[in-house]
Amino acid sequence: MAPLVARRFHVKFGVHLPHIGPFHDGASMITFARAVEDQGYDSVWGSDHVVFPTTFDSKYPYSETGDFPLPGQVPWVEEVTSLAFVAGATSRIRLGTSILVLPYRNPVMNAKTLAAVDVLSGGRLICGVGAGWMREEAEAMGMPFDDRGARTDEHIEVLKAMWTMDEASYSGKHYSVPPVRSEPRPVQKPHPPIWVGGHEPAALRRAARYGDGWHAYRLTVDEVREKSAYVKKKAGGYGRDPAAIALSVRAPLVIADKSLSIDRAFAGTPDDLKRQVSAYADAGVDYIVFEPPLMEGIDRAVAACERFASEVVPEFA
Repeated sequence: MAPLVARRFHVKFGVHLPHIGPFHDGASMITFARAVEDQGYDSVWGSDHVVFPTTFDSKYPYSETGDFPLPGQVPWVEEVTSLAFVAGATSRIRLGTSILVLPYRNPVMNAKTLAAVDVLSGGRLICGVGAGWMREEAEAMGMPFDDRGARTDEHIEVLKAMWTMDEASYSGKHYSVPPVRSEPRPVQKPHPPIWVGGHEPAALRRAARYGDGWHAYRLTVDEVREKSAYVKKKAGGYGRDPAAIALSVRAPLVIADKSLSIDRAFAGTPDDLKRQVSAYADAGVDYIVFEPPLMEGIDRAVAACERFASEVVPEFA
């Protein structure tokens, strides 16, 4: 067995909320959020789907087959509502969207809603955003899906205008906002951090141009290294400081008493996990968001997070 890496990294860790699946009730959500806050995690996160069409042809971009891993009938509490609910039951832990599909929503209303979460939580929002992948879901909501990349770019520009300007206005190809005031604006200045999700070139360019961070999903260390280099190079071309762009990765967490091999997941013994996290940290990752075993029950998920927090996290503090 290879020795543990002696080098220490400063890495922050977040965990996904149980707002998806059988344990989505309010009591379970609060129990979980308070537990991981007490364990020292930096953040809790949600994911975004509003409805599932009974049939769809869109291909899920994070599986080789294009199949979505969950059935359409799985309970899925709306993401921002879940974060607002948890905000009132916690005091420190940050609240992240992983990710919020911007073309599904009106940007002015989105700016208002997200600002409210930041204000009511005392400045704890991390706004992960993306363009989405399911045309049929957007159409069910009456939202255009064509040119969703350009719409996402403009949506981010509207968010920033609404969050930073006393009198905000915007004129673009897809969105137009007359001079308006929207108070209160977010607590965080100049605005809550915007982390751009996605791994295709257009998403990486978006992260480089607009993002305070790039939010990767289930990528290998080599993929992260390659694509983050692209983001940073492009950021420099936009006149931005590449070092100012945070790099985060989201993946499942499986902590066990024996070594495991699970594709694109953090899995195995605490020593295995230390090596895996070290490899990502060496590639520049400074934030990891875990999906604990939420489908196995809140107690099992809390126990897995507790074991990781006590046996792995101190290596990276």
